[in-house]
Amino acid sequence: MIREERLWIISWAAAMGICLLLLHNVVLGLGELDSRFSLIWPAYMMVVCLPLTMQMLSVHRRQQILWLLAAGFSVVMAGASAYLGGQCEDTPGDFNVVVVFQIVAIAIICWFILMPFAEHKLSRSHWCDDYSLLYTAAWRNVFKLSSALVFVGLFWGLLSLWAGLFKVLRVELFTDLFSNRYFYYPITTIAFGLGLSLYSAKEEMLAGVYRACLNVFAWLLPLVAFILVFFLLALVFQGLEPLWHTGYATGLMLTLLALAIFLFNAAWQDGSGADKFPAWLLTVMASGLVAMPCYIVLCAYALNLRVVQHGWSIERIWAALVILLFAIYAVGYAFTALRRQSPWMHGAKAINISAALAVVVLLVLTCTPLLNPARIAVDNQIARLLANTTPVDQFDFNYLRFQSGKYGNQGLQRLLTINDHPQAALLHERAQAALKKTNRYEGNDHDVGMTAEKLLAKMRVYPQGAAVDKSLLAYWVNEINGYRLTLNCFNDKQLCPLVQIDLNADGNNEQVLLDLYRSKVFTIDNGYWQEVGGLIGELHLLGGDELSKHFDAQAIAVQPHKWQDLRIGNEIYSIDDKRH
Repeated sequence: MIREERLWIISWAAAMGICLLLLHNVVLGLGELDSRFSLIWPAYMMVVCLPLTMQMLSVHRRQQILWLLAAGFSVVMAGASAYLGGQCEDTPGDFNVVVVFQIVAIAIICWFILMPFAEHKLSRSHWCDDYSLLYTAAWRNVFKLSSALVFVGLFWGLLSLWAGLFKVLRVELFTDLFSNRYFYYPITTIAFGLGLSLYSAKEEMLAGVYRACLNVFAWLLPLVAFILVFFLLALVFQGLEPLWHTGYATGLMLTLLALAIFLFNAAWQDGSGADKFPAWLLTVMASGLVAMPCYIVLCAYALNLRVVQHGWSIERIWAALVILLFAIYAVGYAFTALRRQSPWMHGAKAINISAALAVVVLLVLTCTPLLNPARIAVDNQIARLLANTTPVDQFDFNYLRFQSGKYGNQGLQRLLTINDHPQAALLHERAQAALKKTNRYEGNDHDVGMTAEKLLAKMRVYPQGAAVDKSLLAYWVNEINGYRLTLNCFNDKQLCPLVQIDLNADGNNEQVLLDLYRSKVFTIDNGYWQEVGGLIGELHLLGGDELSKHFDAQAIAVQPHKWQDLRIGNEIYSIDDKRH
């Protein structure tokens, strides 16, 4: 039976490799792919999802329903990728790269979630009656795939060693063979299938490995619970104001919630894991679970502030979906903890199942017009523009052109038909200019040409009241209009902070344009301005309210190096003082 199952797994693995090879050859023959994403991505999805599902559920290979389940999931994922591929066709920029990552992530997450339900159906003829089976199958799949990937990595490591040793002897045969796609596609997938089959043969022995790992992780849950409660108590005394100044507090809180959810399930497992904790420690962990909804409220409030100020973007829509999903866990766990059930947190089973299915439903809906983040963001931004919530001269037309796919470009076309807007002529001009661009850095200032007057109006200068050299403005205007200088602040609502300060003690001020990760330093040399470098350090602090406060307080100064640089040959090394 083990031999028959191994043959099944390796046969599907070989089929996957051959199909990937053929698909690779087809893609190479197509040439320009911009108009074929809606065909290529579904093909890849079918070629990967169907064989992989068949391999993972090999123990149920004699059941006809396995084919229906595997094919059904593959078709749904192929349809989702076809829709998303259609949003990338004939659109410039890197939007297609983002969407590739999106569809791959969606497919992986949905596959991992649905596989235990499929296995439950094949084993019990029901979808989710036995939570212990669902839990065991989920973690077994994680470790099974991980072991197969490690096997493939070691396999290719040995092949690379083989090729390298013979290359030393000036034998290039193996290097050429191993780098040939007719070799590496089928061999890699067969090695992966072999790794899966080896795990299946030793599954009972290896099952204790992942349970031991989860038991180790479980003891981190009390620490996370303490952090959840202690941070909320600190907010009572500190207030919420420090949260909004960081710019990344929401991300930190969501990360903490994610860790709390993961570690709770590692500790609780299928309901039996709580037996290893004393009663007082269960109370500590329960208090952390009760605190989780407070973090959901804080995250939702912070997101709402950004949406009210700037409207919806694709990133904010994804953040809202994450907050919604975490809310299911947080509210459900908190309610269950307050009920003081015996056995401890017994109701978490229903919460985990409901939340898992909600993840799948929401992710699939994002691959439809109903909940597509690009469509929602474009509609919202255009609505704000037409309602004058966002003035035309401050609207980011590049966002529609390069970061919103086909929906954004259709939105720009729609703006060309708007005639009842107070600034319809300017609106048409900016939309038409954006549609002509082939990259987002082509023609800053909305492609209407930068002038010294426009540039000066965008500057906030330190020291306050200092004049900006006319030759410097002319240099910047020439660089901007020649597409050689790009700064985000030129198209933002905020002014560009400019610091005039002597950085090299030569008696002449350098000019430092502060723009987060694009901050640049300029100096004059032999009568000509030039860019001499950029800033390094905590660059995320070079924007927002914190920087504005420093400008208001005139709290900017030169800080000399305590340690001089070390030169060895032609290389310069700076000293990183670990005491500060």
